[in-house]
Amino acid sequence: MKCPNCGGRKAVEIDIHSEGFTAVDSPVKECGACGLVWRIKMVDDQSVVDIIKPANKTPK
Repeated sequence: MKCPNCGGRKAVEIDIHSEGFTAVDSPVKECGACGLVWRIKMVDDQSVVDIIKPANKTPK
């Protein structure tokens, strides 16, 4: 999946079920390039990017 911040494709899925953030249909991802942590969730039948932690590096 492409990072919504920098467009990088090196993302890692994070397993944080105990925090209540992730589910099978909207797994939490972390970008290996910029550090953004996000998930895609459905709101009123629309895909919405949910930013959990902002990027820690500026995209190039």
